[in-house]
Amino acid sequence: MKRKLLIGFAAILIVAFFTGNSKEKFCTTYSIALNKVGKTYDGQWQGIVAASDGACYFGSSSHSLEHGGGFFRFDPNTKQFDVLAEDLTQLVGDDITKNTPQGKCHSPIIDINGTLYLSTHLAAYWDDVLDKYAGSHIMSYNMAEKKWRNYGICKPRYSTYSAVEVDAKRGKIYAMIVPFALQDKAVDGIHLFQIDIKTGEKRDLGRVSEGHGAFWFYLDDTGKLWFPIWWGGNIMHCYDPETDKISTYENAFPEPKLAPDGEAVKKAFIEGSSWTWVKSIDGGKRCLFTMGDDAGGDERLWIFDPSKDIKTKEAFIPVCYIGTTFLAVDLGGDRVYYVQMNDYKAQRGYDCEDNRELPADENGYHPHNLHLRSVALDPKAKKRFIDHGRIIDQDGRTPAYIASLAADDKGNIFMNGSWLIKPGDQPTMQYQYKSTGGNEYKALNRGEFFAWINVSNDLK
Repeated sequence: MKRKLLIGFAAILIVAFFTGNSKEKFCTTYSIALNKVGKTYDGQWQGIVAASDGACYFGSSSHSLEHGGGFFRFDPNTKQFDVLAEDLTQLVGDDITKNTPQGKCHSPIIDINGTLYLSTHLAAYWDDVLDKYAGSHIMSYNMAEKKWRNYGICKPRYSTYSAVEVDAKRGKIYAMIVPFALQDKAVDGIHLFQIDIKTGEKRDLGRVSEGHGAFWFYLDDTGKLWFPIWWGGNIMHCYDPETDKISTYENAFPEPKLAPDGEAVKKAFIEGSSWTWVKSIDGGKRCLFTMGDDAGGDERLWIFDPSKDIKTKEAFIPVCYIGTTFLAVDLGGDRVYYVQMNDYKAQRGYDCEDNRELPADENGYHPHNLHLRSVALDPKAKKRFIDHGRIIDQDGRTPAYIASLAADDKGNIFMNGSWLIKPGDQPTMQYQYKSTGGNEYKALNRGEFFAWINVSNDLK
């Protein structure tokens, strides 16, 4: 559906961050314990979508030499939860005696004409086993027929990290293919691949640059594919299918600034700007994006308009300040939803993922105090900025880290991540790798939970 945005560009609006409230507001979700399905599920990044059939499809990750990640479906109308793949390694048919598992769906999930397109990703990050990864598989799932199609591996041993996109008009899938094995990284870099949807034919469109990959592609209304490289030095790339060439724009993004009033970023958590979330709007003519602490430090919601000049920064239009964000962002209706620590300033330069193991506070809650927040794209909206409250589930659990979020236009918000567990819960059994063998599992004080809430009442 084509979205019309009523955004005043003359001034950047400042968000009220709702800190210091005398009475805490809660965002009470309905959660499902994923470690009951797979004990080694240990995190989730991207790999979630509010699909056109009304359900949410999502993955859960594993880091192990013995078990891969899973893939699931949740219907918010019936609360029906289905396991579509308990282990992605078995789904794609990799030989676990020779290859390390398929540990994740770390990619975006693209919903086109009732079919989901996604990619697998490696599980084992230990240097001496990275060469035993078969390679990531490009997959599709037809929601009505409940059938998978495996397009196979683009480049042996390489993984998708992590962007995928679909050009339905031209019948093509795009994937960002990245080396992880030390011997591959020493001689090669990131490649952009194109896969024909009908035939499955794969084309290497060329080596792009150095860096860690790209989280999201933006496919514009002309068929051009735009993408910056994460840790790639503030560079934007564009593949044009008409010329079959990749263009590069150096020093692409504007100078990063901090909320709430545009203070300059003194030291970025990760140097070099890139987007960490993107959503196409206006029929593909433009896209929304965020950068955040993990991509240069900028704390604004942006619009990118490729019809305008990139060199002069005219193509980058600031919408408003929202504070630091990472992967847990999505557009639902006319609102952008995101997960953020209540004290957004404390989140700068702080890695929630690395601090998931922190013990509970005096109230039994995780000290990260993660909130669900949203901003309306229309600056005249009655409730433009909303703090939906501290995220908690029906049994009082609170999340330690969320990097997977999807939203729809009915107020449904879906999240997947690491939550502090309660007595009796199945914990995440984290794989303890030993190069000499005899690997073990460690029970953590957290588990993997999928959570859902409908926030439509907050919008009234």
